[in-house]
Amino acid sequence: MPIPQVKQLKILNGMLRLCRAEAVLDAALSGAREGVLAMLALGEQSPAKDGIKAEFRLNSALPAEQYSIRADEHGVLVEAGDIAGAVYAACTLSQLCAEHGGNLPYCTIEDAPEHPWRGLLIDVCRHFFPIDTVKTLVDLMAFYKYNRLHLHLTEDQGFRFESERFPRLNSVGSYRKSTVVKQEGFKGQDGIPHGGYYTKAELRELVRYCKARGIEIVPEIDMPGHALSMIAAYPELACVNEPVEVATYFGVTDFSKKLFCAGSERTFEFLFALLDEVLELFPFSHVHIGGDEAVKSEWKRCERCQKVMSEQGLKDERELQGYFLNRVIDFLDSRGRKAIVWNDGLCDTLSPDAISQYWTPWFLEGTGRTTRRVNAGGRAILSPYLYTYYDYPYAMTPLKKTYRYRPDLRGVRRTNKQNILGLEAAIWTEWIDSEEKLFFNTLPRLAATAESGWSAKEHMRFGAFLRRLQPHYGLYDRLGLTYAKGVEQPLSFVRRIQGVLTFAKVDTHAELNAQKKQDNRQPIGGNKHE
Repeated sequence: MPIPQVKQLKILNGMLRLCRAEAVLDAALSGAREGVLAMLALGEQSPAKDGIKAEFRLNSALPAEQYSIRADEHGVLVEAGDIAGAVYAACTLSQLCAEHGGNLPYCTIEDAPEHPWRGLLIDVCRHFFPIDTVKTLVDLMAFYKYNRLHLHLTEDQGFRFESERFPRLNSVGSYRKSTVVKQEGFKGQDGIPHGGYYTKAELRELVRYCKARGIEIVPEIDMPGHALSMIAAYPELACVNEPVEVATYFGVTDFSKKLFCAGSERTFEFLFALLDEVLELFPFSHVHIGGDEAVKSEWKRCERCQKVMSEQGLKDERELQGYFLNRVIDFLDSRGRKAIVWNDGLCDTLSPDAISQYWTPWFLEGTGRTTRRVNAGGRAILSPYLYTYYDYPYAMTPLKKTYRYRPDLRGVRRTNKQNILGLEAAIWTEWIDSEEKLFFNTLPRLAATAESGWSAKEHMRFGAFLRRLQPHYGLYDRLGLTYAKGVEQPLSFVRRIQGVLTFAKVDTHAELNAQKKQDNRQPIGGNKHE
């Protein structure tokens, strides 16, 4: 059985050899050719050129992302509701071949997702990664039937895309002079300049690459907080016009009070012009505008902000943030786009049109505000950090815990369940400074969350998932990716506590380093998953 688990699969008597280098697609699915062939051959150094070529047809009676497969003595027929469905069918065919020694069993399959939103966030601001690394993630996302790449492009620690309108965002905001590290007992600044940004040409290529694999990109431009890299480039955008530097350390701390000024029209002129650049690059339906972890002490002392509060009849700075975000939400709506806001940016005055992304239960009323919003007809994406944040160590978030998460909120009425769009995992990169660490933290968690988003919960069993996971380790090896080994069962409670404390106080790379030492001791032919 593939990952994520399909809705209906019937294995029949017989096998065939599937051509992995070519397929037959009707004209209506021509946009799926690249993605289909990429998935059929993923991880294959020399994909089979002989054998039966699968035939892909568009079936307009099928909903988006849905597909069916029939493989028998007459050949392999795929019917798909759209480009994404065709790509997903190719992923299923590829995985079935891997499970059956390279051959495709005769079978019938009917498959469709449980949830319309199945996303992955990659933070390229705390640490910058080349576009080819992002493309590798996109291939894995498509292989596991994700459909949203949330690209976190602006932060206190760096601004990561080319802006022709505001060049100082790149010359100043895209670089920092150092980075705090916490490894092997040392905690402090490494003194190494860090930075970079994606050119518009690179991002247009990424858009094309994602479209071919059935994936939409959700760019995030964080506001009013987490904006220090932009304010360092243009300090007049803050309440207090003073020189600041791109942050070299992480967390909600002294620089978190540096927000865009909510009382200055210059702020909105800047943001609207910048967002127009973003919208030109990313022709998709959603834009994330952050709204999280905005410390409002400067707003409290800012005469312009207080004047707006008085004029608008706002009772506090949280409602002022609602006013700020509403102006951006309305701007995006005028451009035909929908805004997403983190749940700690919610307030009573925030537009009901904004989608809430729930990540933290520790904000004000916990899940209560998000639950009420969903019950009132608002929509939400669920990303609870204790389950879906891949930057945390496996000691804190074991694979089993990640797998068992279901996208649901306590208190949401049955009639409003459809307002929960789905789930999104996240790779925040404060302590992820290399491709090796990136994929170690992501794999095999990416497979686990995929099943939570796609498959029906009554069909999900962790033991069965682990059995289906085994061929995927070979895929990671063939792709040359580091992945976490020996994480199929959680550590003891004591060892988990020890691991979390080590991560928090001593060494953010302790688990990876321990695995590398174990690999060096592993005898040739040993079982690396034990």
